[in-house]
Amino acid sequence: MSVKNCTDSWHKLADRFDVFFIDLWGVLIDGERCFPHAIAWLTFLKSQGKTVVLISNTPTMGEFMSEQLSSLGIRRSLYQAIVTSGDTTRYLLSADTATNKTIVGSRYYYMGEPQHDQLLQGLPYSRVNQPQEAEFILLTATDSAFGSPQDFQVFLERKVTMLCVNPDLHTLSLLGEKRFCAGSVAQMYQQLGGEVIYIGKPFPDIFALAHSHVNFVDKASIVMLGDTLYTDIKGGLDYGIKTALANKKLSSQDIKPDYVFMQFTQ
Repeated sequence: MSVKNCTDSWHKLADRFDVFFIDLWGVLIDGERCFPHAIAWLTFLKSQGKTVVLISNTPTMGEFMSEQLSSLGIRRSLYQAIVTSGDTTRYLLSADTATNKTIVGSRYYYMGEPQHDQLLQGLPYSRVNQPQEAEFILLTATDSAFGSPQDFQVFLERKVTMLCVNPDLHTLSLLGEKRFCAGSVAQMYQQLGGEVIYIGKPFPDIFALAHSHVNFVDKASIVMLGDTLYTDIKGGLDYGIKTALANKKLSSQDIKPDYVFMQFTQ
């Protein structure tokens, strides 16, 4: 696959595609503020009649993300939908899917931040407070109580599956500050021999859910725009759509996006 370096023009993407799957963190926002040209890009896409679906590995539900984006200046009218790892998790665990069948039992031990502990509320699962009672682990963020191999011993001995709702290892702020995500904990658990199910980019379920919001239009008309090779770009390529790397230099010989924008919204 040849890489087309389009560092000087946004318009070439709009000329080529009708539907834009756009990553949030690293492309439009850094979690606390909106990147300088992000709103201008979204406004341009809307003026051209393009459809935008925002995709994020956050465990926060899309409806709540919409409120946060509005506070940053990204109006609801600028995109069709938001699909998050949290949305995808609820969909998979409420549907008759292979992922649901992989989760054995209904009792889970929660690892993450308080604002996400109601992720499975209303579904037939119950939270337990003792690791010995858990039939699976629901992981949404790093947890200071589980930072070393021995902390996971009781789960490993009982062969408890971990459900990781955010596969990202870390994110970077606008100032370059690294923030570790749930994926780093899941990676440790997996290296120790534990079984992990990841929900979010680069895995196909989140792309399929985003695709459903545009009535499963022809994949040839969709482009995935993201800043991370191993989640956004790999995920898009594996799903069978074109990809564009934003705000990053191409550094891997194994994963090659179709387009590269070294400075896109920053």
